[in-house]
Amino acid sequence: MREILFKAKRLDNGEWVEGYYVKTRLGTDIKPSDVIFVPFKINRNEEWGWMKVDPNTLCQYTGLMDKNGQKVWENDICEMVYDGKIHIYVVVWDKTELDFKGTNRKENYGRNFEYLGCCEEIVVIGNIFDNADLLEVE
Repeated sequence: MREILFKAKRLDNGEWVEGYYVKTRLGTDIKPSDVIFVPFKINRNEEWGWMKVDPNTLCQYTGLMDKNGQKVWENDICEMVYDGKIHIYVVVWDKTELDFKGTNRKENYGRNFEYLGCCEEIVVIGNIFDNADLLEVE
């Protein structure tokens, strides 16, 4: 079974953090726009705490690891080898087929998408928030 896990950028310092997605309006320092919270491991001592994150950067874990052992997340930019050819694709959730796929984002899938499980090799090279320019490489 796939681990349900998310990552997002913290609002206070912009760092990426991993954890579980929780939406709440509880608290005294919350504005109506601050409704996304995620409890994350804060330090190596396995302590947990709540952090405000940017909801626009929320990414779900696909359950896959790339060839280097790095987690593959929604919105990651990856080099994907399919039929012996290298493609630079972004990982997206396809709600029509309930599956994560890779796409060049220039076409609405069409012939230019890959099922992640069918790729011969996947290497995460960045993400659309920090490295959008990588999509222009192909």
